[in-house]
Amino acid sequence: MKSNFKILILILCFGIFLSGYDCRAQESDKERIIPPKKLSKVKSIDEFSAYTFDIYNNLYVYDSLVEAEIEIPAELEDALAENIETRVDSLLNVVPDMLDDIDSAPIMRKLRAAGSLNKSRKAITYMLEFTKKYTLGEPQEAEPEIVKN
Repeated sequence: MKSNFKILILILCFGIFLSGYDCRAQESDKERIIPPKKLSKVKSIDEFSAYTFDIYNNLYVYDSLVEAEIEIPAELEDALAENIETRVDSLLNVVPDMLDDIDSAPIMRKLRAAGSLNKSRKAITYMLEFTKKYTLGEPQEAEPEIVKN
């Protein structure tokens, strides 16, 4: 009975720790995603990650400038769009080789590749949110209608 009580307390403490961690993670929504520190040594995965973070860094800087209400010249926006388009094309060229490269890699390289892909997924999620935000516009809150009787 006493060991069950200790296990229950341990689980409760662990749950409190995790819930506090989640709250802090949600507060820092605008934190920059850092690329993987080590290469996975799987060529296509490393290229995919590099192209993804090149695009991400460009969009992050652009988004930061827009949020700071700094006017960006049209020529710079056009150059940015062209750069992103070439990077996306390069990204799409790498994707077909990824599965074959992962299958032939040793287990430790597969683990590093999975970590690298996870960070790339986070960057792609940010890029999709950015694209949605600037193409569709930010959702505006509906103002409550005042009904006069």
